[in-house]
Amino acid sequence: MLYRLAQICLMAQIVFAPVLLGGARVWAMGILSILTGIGLVAIVAAQPIKIHRYLRLVWLLAALVSVWMIVQSLPVWPLQSAPFNAHHIALFPSAWQDTVADIVWFAATITLAVLIAQTRPDRFLKQVCITIICAAALQTGLAALAEIKDWQTTFWFPKTAHLGDWTGSFANRNAFAVLMVLGIVASLSCFSQHTQLALGKRLDQKGGWIALAVMFGFATQQSQSRSGVVIAILCIMVFASMQMRARRVWQRVLILLSIAAFGIVFVARAAPEFTARFAELARLDLIQRDDAWASAINAIMARPITGFGPGSIARVMDHFATPGLNTSANWFSSHNVWLDATMTLGLPMTLILLSVAAFAGFKIWRGVNIPNQRALFAASIILFVLSASVGWVITLPALILPLGLLWIGCLEASIVHPREGRAPAYFAARSAPPDQTLPTES
Repeated sequence: MLYRLAQICLMAQIVFAPVLLGGARVWAMGILSILTGIGLVAIVAAQPIKIHRYLRLVWLLAALVSVWMIVQSLPVWPLQSAPFNAHHIALFPSAWQDTVADIVWFAATITLAVLIAQTRPDRFLKQVCITIICAAALQTGLAALAEIKDWQTTFWFPKTAHLGDWTGSFANRNAFAVLMVLGIVASLSCFSQHTQLALGKRLDQKGGWIALAVMFGFATQQSQSRSGVVIAILCIMVFASMQMRARRVWQRVLILLSIAAFGIVFVARAAPEFTARFAELARLDLIQRDDAWASAINAIMARPITGFGPGSIARVMDHFATPGLNTSANWFSSHNVWLDATMTLGLPMTLILLSVAAFAGFKIWRGVNIPNQRALFAASIILFVLSASVGWVITLPALILPLGLLWIGCLEASIVHPREGRAPAYFAARSAPPDQTLPTES
């Protein structure tokens, strides 16, 4: 019973976070944090726990970043140069509090996910995928309802941007599109299980997952998000390539090119006005991301080691803006997570985080042996890297949470099913006794 409660508290956040304006508001983070706290209490009371080394590393990184943000805010530094005249690095000394709270929530939620996944490692990944599909389906329904009723709303307040685009309860079309891509990848993962079945029989038994993937693809196109459509096509290509390990190289290339061509032709024929938006990329006067990235690089060069502290990006971007940047806009992000992190934390801390993340990704990739799980992991990494490179929305709790849970599921799968194909001897010892109140999976 307590295990089920912990599981509900975790999975409910995947559905609730998108509904709560992406989970980025302070009150939304409070709701998500309460669910995480209840889940942790329930799972600790339900079974003996064991903190593994990689979970300690997560908390070590969270503590390292949090302590550095606090140090940035302390008035112990030499007087900074104008116009940031102060004896602290952080431009807003109190901004670290909200950021550290978000970091603690994410680390605690990852901890809850690890404790749950350890108990049911063979079912956790599928449960996460199904919950992501439910969240994406709910957002698709909300977006379709708003389109039918001609409501220009996020269901929280009237839209002031992205009018006519599908955003669901999000305030940003790119965030909605990324969730749809997650739904596509999760649907393909559910369909691709039990590969021993013939394709026709699998379509007969599991064709509903393909139908959901098509629905999410249509919703992605309706969001009018250029990056979302490109990421969706690339993620499908990567997922498909991971499922074709036994085919010859030329066959795999032909199939991938066919997927790309079909996606491009479908978008061009189904929404010619949306296709025209891609042509606008050639007009530099309409595209501001290059100027935003250049402005961010100017800021990083001014303080490459220490950064400017949390909450400072808008002021820093305004000060180091290039002549082509529209400074009347509120540039709270450079539309590149890597540049945002470097402006906030400094280059050394950012490199530490990226190095650890790359090493962890490599270890998971080396450990996962099941093709479907390798395809899911590869597609999720492509989604994260591309989305983080062209925008900031991937940092929303509604998006980074399901991605983190997918990675935890792949990591636990790599522990249970190592590359030699058998479970390690210590797995039975580390797993808690099964909850007899839970139904077994047929």
